[in-house]
Amino acid sequence: MAPRTVTGNNLNRQLTQLARLYGVLTSYADMKKRRQEADPESVLLALRALGAPVRGQQDIHAALREKREDLRRRVVQPVIVAWEGRVPQHHRNLKGSSAKATLVLEDGQTQRWPPRSPLPLGYHRLSVVVAGREFRSLVIAAPTRAHFPLSEKSSGVFAPLYALHSGKSQGAGDLADMATLAEWTAERGGRVISTLPLLANFLDKPFEPSPYSPISRLFWNEFYIHAPAVPEFDASPEAKARLKSLPARHSKLVDYKTSMRNKRSVLETLADSFFKEGGGVRREEFETFVRNDPEVLVYAEFRAQTDQLQRGWHKWPAQLPPTDERIAHYHTYVQWIVQSQLRELEERCRRHDCLLYLDLPLGLHRDSFDTWRYPHLFVEGMSGGAPPDPVFTTGQDWAFQPMHPERMREDGYSYTIAYIRNHLRFAKILRIDHVMGLHRLYWIPEGLRGDRGLYVEYPADEMYAILSLESHRSNAGIVGENLGVVPDYVNRSMREHNVRQLYVAQYETAVGTGKAILRNPPEGSVASLNTHDLFPFEGFLQETDIDERLRLAFVNAKGAAQERRYRKKVRKALEAAFGKNVFEGCTRFLEKSRAGIVLHNLEDFWKETRPQNIPSTVREHANWRRRMRYSMERLREIDRFFNRGLRG
Repeated sequence: MAPRTVTGNNLNRQLTQLARLYGVLTSYADMKKRRQEADPESVLLALRALGAPVRGQQDIHAALREKREDLRRRVVQPVIVAWEGRVPQHHRNLKGSSAKATLVLEDGQTQRWPPRSPLPLGYHRLSVVVAGREFRSLVIAAPTRAHFPLSEKSSGVFAPLYALHSGKSQGAGDLADMATLAEWTAERGGRVISTLPLLANFLDKPFEPSPYSPISRLFWNEFYIHAPAVPEFDASPEAKARLKSLPARHSKLVDYKTSMRNKRSVLETLADSFFKEGGGVRREEFETFVRNDPEVLVYAEFRAQTDQLQRGWHKWPAQLPPTDERIAHYHTYVQWIVQSQLRELEERCRRHDCLLYLDLPLGLHRDSFDTWRYPHLFVEGMSGGAPPDPVFTTGQDWAFQPMHPERMREDGYSYTIAYIRNHLRFAKILRIDHVMGLHRLYWIPEGLRGDRGLYVEYPADEMYAILSLESHRSNAGIVGENLGVVPDYVNRSMREHNVRQLYVAQYETAVGTGKAILRNPPEGSVASLNTHDLFPFEGFLQETDIDERLRLAFVNAKGAAQERRYRKKVRKALEAAFGKNVFEGCTRFLEKSRAGIVLHNLEDFWKETRPQNIPSTVREHANWRRRMRYSMERLREIDRFFNRGLRG
């Protein structure tokens, strides 16, 4: 059943008022700019998930009165944004003449409220006491515009790390292969290497290898460790023997379970010997790592319990077994190693004048460490997703718990700041997946179809302030994934705060008066021919994507025939505009455009036609598993045949 087009007031007036106070949107404009009204049942479920005391229509009046009273009693907002350190006027005057306010700056100094001059940039704490009751607020003093580390037009390469392979890696690409790619890119004049999220995944039981369904935004994937580069490896004959005994894997698809099991046998040997030896410089370095991030010990215990019980935490017994110390040690050790190798990768990139571009996923696995550790920050009974469109006519359910917008604020964004900093320790460009989620996110109540979802608002200004402040502190840039139907106000906010937009040529092809029209990329944007969710450019030209969508029943025969006719017109018009070599022509177009970075899909250089991922498929396609056609060694030998150079 498609969502109902608004023809009248289908929602109770008081329910609409209550929804507004909680940030639940009761209607939205669809792809054709038609107003779609939310289902009243979905509105009630969303309100209940947000903490409103409503079980049914009979509770709305009392809940509305209670919420208004709560807002009336609020002396100060949980979060205040001070752009360029200037506190907005409406936050300067506090309710109540007897209010006593104390502002503690990030460096520990105390300052009067309201401040007489702009605040230093940073996170400050405001405490207000009224009639013996204390109200606290996080004051974020942030630059209006985020930093960006490149001042001149640059180019780079995108490749999924798991898809890389070499004679030194085992079963899948690792961080040594990524370092080789950085050198390869820099040698050809490129300044950026981009890949998919590198966060930890479940690779046994439960099993979910998708980089967009990680265990945590705070910890990294040990799957990408290059074992021979671990300092303990050279002194471990057993680890060397284990690695040597592993079968060479030359399959076209990554076998995550087998590859992780093999790599773990080597890493466990190194961890065992490390903890048995005791002291030394390496032990001091490890202890410093744990002191700097004690949360890693909690994470290691969580992983140990998951390994022992072979199931996600929602299915754990009430009485947990004792944690296996050896397994917990292993997970602490491999986090130390993978973070060390990520730091070395970032340093090697810097030496080659190259920037690492990472991706921050929107969601998490439902049994993730983060949802277990910080359950109050995640909403039960809801899934993030997308509303219906011509391809997904009943919407998309992405099966992750959305974050609770008000509890994020009440928490002082401690978790949010932590995961952004975690990425910016290594990445000099960070892509925010589904950047519209900073403003609003489509929620789908559990048990209902995707077309009965609705949008919930998020505190966008506060998120932009954190991103801007952290980008300046890390000398890193922020990019927002704003593809598809994105409201104009989102793109305006991105421009205002210097969050760079994406531009994808395959989305921008249109035919008019016999010519192919490619919209000029927005100034400073990150431009590419495709993304990890699209077919490579040659597959687009050969209509391979239409073949696959027909096979998967995403389109019927009539629809596929219409798409083919239009695609042929597009190709003919592109050839008329750019010559027979459409790939070269489109690439030159991007290089001469206003884009700040032109990002090349590595596989486009040799005219790959198969995709790495087809959205909304699970078993129907080998998502996140296909290895590159060429090894890193072979890439160096043959690139003169397919590479036109990365210099613009």
